[in-house]
Amino acid sequence: MDAKRTGQTQRRTILAQGAHPVDAHVGQRIFLARRAKGMSQKVLAGRLGITFQQIQKYEKGKNRVSASVLYGIMCALDVPATYFFEEMPNGFRPAPEANVLPMDLKAVEPLFTAQDLNLLHNYLGAPLAVRKAVRSLLSILAKVET
Repeated sequence: MDAKRTGQTQRRTILAQGAHPVDAHVGQRIFLARRAKGMSQKVLAGRLGITFQQIQKYEKGKNRVSASVLYGIMCALDVPATYFFEEMPNGFRPAPEANVLPMDLKAVEPLFTAQDLNLLHNYLGAPLAVRKAVRSLLSILAKVET
């Protein structure tokens, strides 16, 4: 179809313009939840009936996650849908206290130890109110220490 005739704009491709911040955030949340559960990309992909390379693309924000795949990921990782959209970057959520990890997952991944992953698993398993309280406490402690 001719975009000029129909009045429709051309679809934005992720590779041409880079990952949309929401896609990158959802991918990062998939990565964190998967690592917190101690699950490999291959195992998660097997549960979804896709390749581990597709999981890599989702986690890096290179490919968007469809609703049906996101539902499968929710079930496989045992997290609610809201988990993927918590702590959205500024401009994409109403709460002002975004504390988002760096988007370069290759730089962050080596920093995780078994204790870090255990802490992350426990944090992700806590109710939202508890997670907010923990973030608040850490923010206060960081200001005291610096």
